[in-house]
Amino acid sequence: MPDQITGRVRAVFRNACSGYTVLRDIDRIWQSEGFAPGIATINGGQRVTLWSEYESSVDWTNRGHVNRVIRVYESFLTEFVGVDTERFTRVLILDGWAVDDQRRITPTALRLDALSGFDLLRDGSGIIDAFRRIDLLLNDDPPGVVGAVKELIESTAKTVLEHLNEPFGANEDLPALVTKTQQALGLAVSSVDTLLDGADSVKKILGDLKGIAIGMTELRNAEGSGHGRARASNLTARHARLAVNAGRAWCEIVLDTFGDSSAPWRTRGTTPPA
Repeated sequence: MPDQITGRVRAVFRNACSGYTVLRDIDRIWQSEGFAPGIATINGGQRVTLWSEYESSVDWTNRGHVNRVIRVYESFLTEFVGVDTERFTRVLILDGWAVDDQRRITPTALRLDALSGFDLLRDGSGIIDAFRRIDLLLNDDPPGVVGAVKELIESTAKTVLEHLNEPFGANEDLPALVTKTQQALGLAVSSVDTLLDGADSVKKILGDLKGIAIGMTELRNAEGSGHGRARASNLTARHARLAVNAGRAWCEIVLDTFGDSSAPWRTRGTTPPA
């Protein structure tokens, strides 16, 4: 799993701490988020070394840890940095974080590490690559976005199936992959307990969930990238945003269900992730 806050972001805050804080300030803002100092991996002045000690106790691949570090950064920006926050906001934005007027730091809409269940994947690199492609295309290439969202759903399906040791063919189309994934996770319409209150509504929602993925394939074939075209695509930015939000919804429920330790699929014979 890749680090969710890159070394360049960490370095900017670490190196800046000596110019804005004293040792007790560093202890306070890190300890207030539940971190204890460890063994410094970077030696500098007293403040930089102390900051590094706290960094060493962070699991940078863990979303919970990262959310707490972000609050440390917010405290630093709010309490100690004056009006000139440009060097901090610039590097955060470069890495996919937004900084608002109150100096709150939030992930941009496309950050996949914000999805439930993603932390439990042994290897989510294919999903990350698909999201990066979407991010690159979103503002300028609506047909390309639709194609990339289709690839995102396909990457998510294959990744989850691999983690569950569920076989699939190398050339299986997206509807087949989606069907297998939802069946493996108990998200197929046929998996719904008919005695459950609201069973009909749940079935409808799950059927619509599958329809998102199938509809994405159809839209990509009709208007998206990946095929030679005799005419220009009719897709616009709003279609691109629709595709992204729909694809994310499918990935969200699949990864959330995969990561749920109490999800019914874990007792239905599917091999649990190692």
